[in-house]
Amino acid sequence: MDMDGVTLFDMTEIHPSIKGYSGVVSDGHYLYFIPLNNGDFFGTVARYSLNETFSDAKSWHTFDTTRVDKSSQGFVDGIFDGRYLYLIPFCNDKHHGQVTRYDTSKAFDDIASWQVFDSSQLHPNSKGFVSGCYDGRYLYLSPYQLDHATHHGQVTRYDTHAEFCELTAWQVYDTAQTHIDSRGFHSAVSDEQYVYFVPYLRDAGVHNGILLCYEKSKAFDDTNAWQYFDMTQLGEECQGYIGAVYHKGMIYFAPYRNNEQRHGNVLRFNTNKNLHDLSAWTVFNCEKVDIGSRGFFGAICDDEYLYLLPHCRGLNNYHGQLTRYKLTQNFEAPESWSICELENASSNCKGFIGGLIQKKKLYLAPFEIDAGCHSGVVACIQLDKDDIWQQPATEVID
Repeated sequence: MDMDGVTLFDMTEIHPSIKGYSGVVSDGHYLYFIPLNNGDFFGTVARYSLNETFSDAKSWHTFDTTRVDKSSQGFVDGIFDGRYLYLIPFCNDKHHGQVTRYDTSKAFDDIASWQVFDSSQLHPNSKGFVSGCYDGRYLYLSPYQLDHATHHGQVTRYDTHAEFCELTAWQVYDTAQTHIDSRGFHSAVSDEQYVYFVPYLRDAGVHNGILLCYEKSKAFDDTNAWQYFDMTQLGEECQGYIGAVYHKGMIYFAPYRNNEQRHGNVLRFNTNKNLHDLSAWTVFNCEKVDIGSRGFFGAICDDEYLYLLPHCRGLNNYHGQLTRYKLTQNFEAPESWSICELENASSNCKGFIGGLIQKKKLYLAPFEIDAGCHSGVVACIQLDKDDIWQQPATEVID
């Protein structure tokens, strides 16, 4: 069922296999849901027309990228550059570099509208990415794994002013040149001067806090263009982040898991200060808002709020507690924060990976509601409905 301000659509109404998505991207007319794993790695992009009824299956269409290349499946997130949608390659039973691109000016279901470039042509380690960012010219792919046991730092960059399949349009940089433990990143974020690579997992079971920063005015392969900051200087628990968002001089890092547990330690960095200036950094533990406010898979902003996207609190403990912060208020005050319990709309409204905001609505991409139990339940939250949000309890943790 729905609740006032929250509308759901189960994509398995289109087909039982349409589930297990990792990220959602918009070109202003359509939403594109990025396929990861529905029990197997797959490549069926689901597209929703923003001008049509959200909960009507007729508003949705699909395209299977394996029609273009059988290896093009198993993506984590997508990036839009104003014309092209890029699907970020992760794993198709083995980790791969099949960057798949759709020309949004052309027909969605036409194979000729799609192209594939294998980034491992550049370097054998240019594969196994998790998201990335676009800075207005360059597309940065955030390096994560070479295989399920080996993490890496081979950042790959594409110049969108050049031909997609031209090798000279692509560059690589191994972040181990900057710090030996800088690897296993989960997304990237750009401001006017820098690109920041978000640290998640250094080795299997060992989380990471080594943030990498690239100065865009310098050559990509210049080691002097790169620096690092160890987030654990702010507290040993400040590691294991998934995604970040830039808003008006601040970068917010979404907490997922450190070596101890899923956590809620949101980091905020003031980009007007030096990366190594500890006064530029602020930590707020969302568990001060609610004990369940932790384990997020990404962050997004509008002009008023930061939203942390709910995923998992622990083993087989997926959740739907969307948490938000009012950007004009005190970051460290619990009363600046509020939560929305999406499971009040449906017990299957949880375990999301990625989201975006369009026309005062927040859309969340469904992935998994229990280990191995993939979901197709997309949530659409009407952001002008204040009564779905709860303020923190009077007594909060220290």
